[in-house]
Amino acid sequence: MAPVRGRRNGKSVGSVQGSASGLRTCPFKFFHECKDGKPGSVGFFRLLEHMQSTHLKTECRRLSLKGAISKDLDLFLDVAEVLRAGGKWLCGKCMVMHALSRGCKHDNEVVLFAINSGDVEDFIVGIRKPCQVVVDTNPRHPAGLGGKVNLLEHVFSLPIQTVKSIPPSCRLLFAQVLTGALRKVVASPGSVDNWVQLLLLPHCTLRVVRPSSRQERRSGNRKSLQCSNILRALTVWKDGSGFDDLVSSLLDSVEETGALKGECRRQEDKERDPNIKQCLRKVRDGHFTAAVKVLCSSGVAPLSDSTLKALIDKHPVVPPPSSPSNPLAQPTLVVNGECVLKCIRSFPKGTSCGRDGLRAQHLLDAVGGEGSITSSGLLASITEVVNLWLGGSCPKVLAEFVASAPLTPLLKPDKGIRPIAVGGIWRRLVSKVAMKKVGKEMTQYLGDHQFGVGVPNGAEAVLHSANRFLNSFHADGSLALLTVDFSNAFNMVDRTIFLQEVHQRCPSIYRWVQFLYAQPARLYVGNECIGATTGMLPCSVSKALYI
Repeated sequence: MAPVRGRRNGKSVGSVQGSASGLRTCPFKFFHECKDGKPGSVGFFRLLEHMQSTHLKTECRRLSLKGAISKDLDLFLDVAEVLRAGGKWLCGKCMVMHALSRGCKHDNEVVLFAINSGDVEDFIVGIRKPCQVVVDTNPRHPAGLGGKVNLLEHVFSLPIQTVKSIPPSCRLLFAQVLTGALRKVVASPGSVDNWVQLLLLPHCTLRVVRPSSRQERRSGNRKSLQCSNILRALTVWKDGSGFDDLVSSLLDSVEETGALKGECRRQEDKERDPNIKQCLRKVRDGHFTAAVKVLCSSGVAPLSDSTLKALIDKHPVVPPPSSPSNPLAQPTLVVNGECVLKCIRSFPKGTSCGRDGLRAQHLLDAVGGEGSITSSGLLASITEVVNLWLGGSCPKVLAEFVASAPLTPLLKPDKGIRPIAVGGIWRRLVSKVAMKKVGKEMTQYLGDHQFGVGVPNGAEAVLHSANRFLNSFHADGSLALLTVDFSNAFNMVDRTIFLQEVHQRCPSIYRWVQFLYAQPARLYVGNECIGATTGMLPCSVSKALYI
């Protein structure tokens, strides 16, 4: 095959060679430019001709090209630009180009070109535009850190479930293992390895075991199997060198059994209403209030291309925020164990976990009641690590994972999408502690301009006051009530302004807030990852400081 040469952005791009086994480098990124800097039609049509005659000639190459376009955002946009300039559209099913006025015939349907978004992505039909993945703000990690960060990224991307509550027979050993992991972090706060082990501890030791036979599916046997697996994992971890073995076992088990069993389970659940299924799950767990809320909701949006596109549109990509350069007016906040324990116990029953799999119930099970032999030592270790987070001692390369959250796309009554982000328990615990210390100051600062921060039952008071007013003065129908809402409230917040406000109003928690919001966070939607570069998760700290 003859090489293809071209120029991009005014620079020579050299030659590109094809191979029989696939595509080493796709030539569609490189095209001719005219003197005015705009792509020339001759260069476009040469590329289109080359694309049709060589790279789409065999099924292997068509699949290779389709996979490359579906994963590389820059390549996707370049190919779409070539197609638009050449007056063609590409069918993603058969990878054949057509004129804009012609359709592509398949066995059961005819695929047609249509203008939807008005962007170049309309010219590639049947291949979803790749997501904007989180950008690594510090790609040059010191030697030895890249592997640990990549491991954390890989495990967080897998659909791993952890138990909702630690079996009583496993709680003492889990408390000892967790205490050991926390103490390693306290001893070497700059060690990424220690922090990664702490974040992966729930996945490695508290993973839900899937029964492999009818005998194991029986209630008693299933509980016994779960307990034995947790105890075995905790024992291996406690030996000191078992972390690598547990991670390898975790990855192998997910790759071998996760996909097959998950597919069978999804086929069985397709016929059941998702709201009823979720309601029954809440009832079995004893969360009756949550079960009623599920029945009253509009449900969860199906994870389709349109849903994913709506979520991406709600999280626009912007440059990193700028942080204030002047010194802090107050020292960093330091809390005691009593405050941390109150915040752990303040989590509602059945609180969901983040991407790391740690649940608030796990901490409650491990801490135990008053007088527990593990209570004081574990609580002291948790408190020390919370203070490390408040002081900004956690390595910044882990910020995007600590601040990560899975997104659940709820349906609005008008069929719109309302994304719900569930942050990790460590992140929420540290934020609760911070808010508990600065909450009173924020309530005084905000005054009577709001009824949400530091005002018990503030929303109910507004509702009842409005009802009484309307009942008293609306007899003749002369009054009207206007409610105002933001279309994308939390994602419209400017992080630069937010960090400046925290630096000025709450300097004692600034380092923690900067750790969370000075770089992108990871938002997981199924197997996809969206980069959150603007706005913030709806936590108590952000509500109080940006209102």
